[in-house]
Amino acid sequence: MYNLLLIIGRGIGQVMFQNNTLSGLFMLIGIFLNSWQMGLLALLGNVISNMAAYFSGYKQDDIKNGLYGFNGTLVGIAVGAFLQLSVESFILLVIASAGSTWIAGLFSRQRFLPGFTAPFILAVWAILGICLLFMPYLMLMPDAVIDDTYHYFQAFCLGIGQVMFQGRTVLAGLWYSRPRQQVSH
Repeated sequence: MYNLLLIIGRGIGQVMFQNNTLSGLFMLIGIFLNSWQMGLLALLGNVISNMAAYFSGYKQDDIKNGLYGFNGTLVGIAVGAFLQLSVESFILLVIASAGSTWIAGLFSRQRFLPGFTAPFILAVWAILGICLLFMPYLMLMPDAVIDDTYHYFQAFCLGIGQVMFQGRTVLAGLWYSRPRQQVSH
């Protein structure tokens, strides 16, 4: 049980590149102080992603160092930030947290691109895409109403890039760099 708590704490700490259980605990306390629902979702995402890594036979040292838990933590927070809490959003949380672990596993098998938060970004893009297409009623719209869902999704992508890398990630950069067509009258 003690080792499990260390793994969970390190996974949360890795969100800010801290392989330290105490740092993770302080971050989790901060999340809970902001919103107890977000805290539970972050914790749930962390546990699910670590379980997926364990049952998938991933390296124990990577699991112990929180390298799979941090993506699941971020998935849990994203679900709370962008989806209404419901049975469907919890199912999507489970799928996306486990999916982020498997995507991280794929990144670890190659040497050309580092994974970092790409597994979290790809998993959240997938659940947001699913929601946009099949379950738009789950989407939370921000206080400043955005008329076009495309712009909402685009703003989310840029926000992830700015938070995690102080600018555009490769994936967000590809999303934004495509040319825009303008309609002329």
